[in-house]
This record gives sequence, C-alpha cells and structure tokens, in this order.
Amino acid sequence: MDEPTFSVTELNVAIRDALRGAIPENVWVRGEVQSKRTSRAGHVYFQLVEKDERRDRVQAALDVALFRSHLLTVDAALRETPGVELADDVEVRVKGHIDVYPPTGRLQLIMTGIDPVFTAGALAANRDRVLRSLQAQGLLRANAAHPLPPVPLRIGLVTSAASAAYHDFLDELERSGFAFRVGVCDVRVQGANAPRRVVWALRRLARLAPVVDAIVIVRGGGSRSDLAPFDSEDIARAIAAMPVPVITGIGHEIDRTVADEVAHTSCKTPTACAQTLVERVLEFVYRLDDLSRGVVHHSRSNCTLALRELRDCARRARRAPAAALTRELAVVERHRGRVEELGTRTVKQSVAALDATERTLLTAGGRIARAEARRLDAFAARLRALDPARVLERGYTVTRDRERQVVKRAAALSAGDHIVTEFADGTAESAVERVESNDSMIGDTAHD
Repeated sequence: MDEPTFSVTELNVAIRDALRGAIPENVWVRGEVQSKRTSRAGHVYFQLVEKDERRDRVQAALDVALFRSHLLTVDAALRETPGVELADDVEVRVKGHIDVYPPTGRLQLIMTGIDPVFTAGALAANRDRVLRSLQAQGLLRANAAHPLPPVPLRIGLVTSAASAAYHDFLDELERSGFAFRVGVCDVRVQGANAPRRVVWALRRLARLAPVVDAIVIVRGGGSRSDLAPFDSEDIARAIAAMPVPVITGIGHEIDRTVADEVAHTSCKTPTACAQTLVERVLEFVYRLDDLSRGVVHHSRSNCTLALRELRDCARRARRAPAAALTRELAVVERHRGRVEELGTRTVKQSVAALDATERTLLTAGGRIARAEARRLDAFAARLRALDPARVLERGYTVTRDRERQVVKRAAALSAGDHIVTEFADGTAESAVERVESNDSMIGDTAHD
C-alpha cells in the first residue's frame, strides 16, 4: 500500500487538528507584548515573548491574533482595571486557543480574553520590591541630601526632545524671563529599553556635574504600563548616585513612580518642574531686592548723619575763632588800663606781654581754624564716597526702558525697544537694533 501524500494545505490542517486535540481549547499564557499592530480590518496582531531576565533577550516567542470579534471583550476587561493596557513591553496573561493558519502553516494563539489584574499585580509587586530594596540600603533619600542651589539656572534635561513634556518644560522656563541654560539628553522614555536609555543619560550628565545645578527628568502622562519603566531599579539607583539634585515630573498629578520616591524633588507634571525652578530663582531675586533696599536705606541714613555732622562742624569752625578773639581782646583791654597806670618800665613790660598775648591769640586761632577745616574736609570726602552720583562719574551708566524701569538683563530687551541711558551729566535716548544673549548648551542624543 502506498504511503499517503499530503498537500501543504492538508498537512497544515492535520497539524492544526492534532494541536487542537492535544492542547485545551482555552489556555492561559503569560509573556511580554512586542510588535503590536492593528490591521485595517480592526484585528490586532502582536508577539508574546519570554525574555532571559539576566540578558534582556528574547528566548521564546509566540504569534498572537486578537480578532475584532473578541477585541470588545478584551477592551471591556481592561477598562475595569484603570492604568493597564495591551501595549508593547507590558507583561500580560492572556487566554486563547492554539491554531495553525493552513495557507502559511503559521502557528498562532487566537486570543479571546485577558487577565488585567495579573498585569496590575505584576507592576505593583515589582514596585514594592524595588522600594524595599532601596529603603534597606538607605538610597531613598540619598539624592535629597544634595542642596538645591539658590539660583539653579544651569539645567540638564532628560526626556524625548520631540515630546509635549519637552516643550511644556522649556516654554515655562522661557516665559519666566530668567537666563536659564538647558542641556538636553534626548532619549526615549517609553518601552522596554527606556530604563537603559535614561540611565545612560543620567550618567552622561553626571560627568557635567560641576557645570550643572540640577537635572530634570520629565515625561508626559500615560497609562500605568507606559510609566512602568520609571519603576525600574536601575533608574532609581542611578538617581540615588547622582552628585546633583534630580527633579522629576513624570506623568500626571495622580501618578507616582519609584523614580519620584528617590528624586530630590518630585513634581506632578513637567510644567510643575519648570515652575519649581522659576520659583527658586524668584525667591533669590526677592531676597536680593530686600538686601538692596536695606543697603540703600543704610547708605542714605549714613549720608544724612554725615551731612548733619558736617554742618555742625562748619558752624563750630565759624564760631570758635570769633569767641576766642573776643575773650583775648577783653584781656588786652584790661592790660591797657594797667599800662596807663604804670610807669615807663611797666609800660615796656606790659607792651611785651601784650605782644606775646597777641601772638598766642593768632596761633591758637589759626590752629583751631585748621583743625576744623580738616574735619570739614574729612566729612566732605565721606559724603562724596557715599554719593551714588560718583558711580556715574566713573563712567558707569544706568539703562531704563520706556516706563523708566531699570533694565538688568539683555534678554529683557527686544529689537526696536526704546531705552534711556543715564550718564553723570545727562541722559541719552536710543532704540535697540539687536540683542545678543549667551543662553544655550549643546544637547546630547542617545541611540539604542
């Protein structure tokens, strides 16, 4: 009897039937979703992979087909567990039956259901494990030990440069008007490779620590699965090891990741991160303004006191010689009366005494006048030193805008603005033709 010969289709059908008989109709399989796509007909296809945990390599894969007829059931199950979705790099537990597609002989799992609680539990369990490990090693508040500088204008930014989070953060800094300088490490912050990329960016910025005041990690909102990379132990340990403060703005207001727990400061959104930095600089500006007003008040008080003392000295200088002369003249008159009563010898002695008295009078008057003049000169020099107008006489100028407010930074001006420059001997009005400001840093881009 001749051995049977199968056509390709017949053999594939035989294999399909054999598998259906050997494997239960509904089987649960767990794995990580990869290469998810949706066809024009509304069917979803992806691979369910198993990875080697030590090398992060795929060691087994299974094609999965989720037909439109079962998609509504799966979506309904996912809605019952907020934050969980069927997406790339998410570990899931799915139900279905094994099938072989006869035209191609492709083995696949026809998915009919999903266990969203498994995914949520896996994410939560991993997060708790990482937090316990970091807590045991004292790393949760390690980065918080670094003080945030009072004027953090030099920022290292870790995010995707094409994301809304990137633009939200930079737009908020730009609106502040302060001279922030931002160096960007452009990395993808979603997917299985996100932890490795973020760690690379942090280590690269760590080498710039002497010229970076703080490092900011931002990512826009997403599902719990989307934010799962920031529960990574690798990212947490990299943040804890950073030599400068790390500020995080990951997801929306309700989101909280392990990276947030380890960071120096955790903000609700990327915009909130920028606002935190702006408020820090504003606090310094306010303190500086208070100190400036104190210096001005103290200087004016000293000037007023010095002027009062100078005027008192001037009055004493004018009165002192006259009073001394009056007293000495009275003595002279008494001597003259005695001269008239004395004889020739007595007259000569009296005249000599009178001459000596006159010399004493002149010497004392001159000495007093010179001493008072020196005091007058000292107070005048002190007054001139404290006079703000002296600064202008040395060649400095003060620039004001149309509202007569002092212009402190070039970045506050734009081409065409009207300005008034104040000199020691007058003012000059002009229009701005061009503004130049040094406020850029070269960004780095990470590649897989």
